Amino acid sequence: MVNTLANNDNNKNAVSSFSPQLAVSSIEQLPDELLLHIFSFLQASDLLEVELTCHQWKNLAEEETVWKSLYVRYFKVIEPVGKTYKESYFRMSKAEHQWRKIDELFKGFKVYEVGEWDGNYTC
Repeated sequence: MVNTLANNDNNKNAVSSFSPQLAVSSIEQLPDELLLHIFSFLQASDLLEVELTCHQWKNLAEEETVWKSLYVRYFKVIEPVGKTYKESYFRMSKAEHQWRKIDELFKGFKVYEVGEWDGNYTC
């Protein structure tokens, strides 16, 4: 048992006890549907961490519905570009990263409209 401070009307510093084992067993007893709902709010990096927790959570975190939710929320696209939504998420993330790098590369270039260029090169 672990002693903790409790906020009690009668005594502001009353000490109460709780068992961490009870807290752990309660999360293990959550239905899969509720865990899936919770997982649907996580970021990709969090889902990858959740997959390392236990077999049950790994299976749930790999569910298509979880990755579809993340994919649609992040990319605003419904159709997957890969075999699964998880694969699609990482493909799109990689492509987005590459576009950002290209965008950074070309930030220093001046863009001319048709007929605007005066024929002189400047550095």
